[in-house]
Amino acid sequence: MSMLKKSLTTVAVAGALLGGTFATPAAAADPNTCPKGKFCGWSGTNRTGTRTIYSESPGCIPLDHIARSVSNQTSYTLVFWKATLGCATGTKLVTLKPGTHSDNPGSANSVEIFG
Repeated sequence: MSMLKKSLTTVAVAGALLGGTFATPAAAADPNTCPKGKFCGWSGTNRTGTRTIYSESPGCIPLDHIARSVSNQTSYTLVFWKATLGCATGTKLVTLKPGTHSDNPGSANSVEIFG
């Protein structure tokens, strides 16, 4: 292989490696954050594990999955519960004002949303 061909191959490989290192898809989001206007629950503490994103109105709803850390990026106040007999019964875990999060509130399985 000629010297020029080796140099071009090296540059191409380096460019591909560097390009892959810095490029991230536009739709990709940090899994430890919650999109504005939504609230999120993670299966692990400290916003780790599987993230579930919710878009709900005021009311009381069961969560699809147990949330061991939570984030409120809505304009509502949220109260997370470890419910026993339905929503808003059992143990109140944490109240989150808009724009706040809790990294270890307990095992939340329902949420009250106040408008």
